[in-house]
Amino acid sequence: MPSRLLSLTPVDLSIIAICFVVVLAIGFYLKRFATTGEDFFMAGRGMTAWIAGLSFISANLGSLETMGWAAIAYQYGMLGAHAYLIGAIPAILVLAIVMMPFYYICKTHSVPGYLALRFGEPTRALSGISFAVMTVAIYVAAGGLLSAIFNEVLQFFLI
Repeated sequence: MPSRLLSLTPVDLSIIAICFVVVLAIGFYLKRFATTGEDFFMAGRGMTAWIAGLSFISANLGSLETMGWAAIAYQYGMLGAHAYLIGAIPAILVLAIVMMPFYYICKTHSVPGYLALRFGEPTRALSGISFAVMTVAIYVAAGGLLSAIFNEVLQFFLI
């Protein structure tokens, strides 16, 4: 049986636990700033560009990107890594040109909001439950978009 290359030590588990507590603390601290629906879903429309930019960058610097791109480049050459980036361009354009104006016209703030308009409340509930199961959504539920953005900024500095 092959030996493991890496194993978690008590120090590793402590760091993970501390990060988890800090993320939750940020979410519950920022809860006081999310008093209305616009505050919760749109961060009060008062986010500065550099904070939003750091959040966007860190969302695209996760383990898939840092480890996955290296693995794709190793296995298939640089063409594989470029194909991933080039494939993202149409998705970003569709979101910017089609979906964002559509959300604005429908006066909805999110995909679940759109699902409720289009398919009804049960579909939105199913979407919300499946998303909550797939992610740690406690800090977002507490502080909304503001919490998500500031936790992404924290992730940026950790990366």
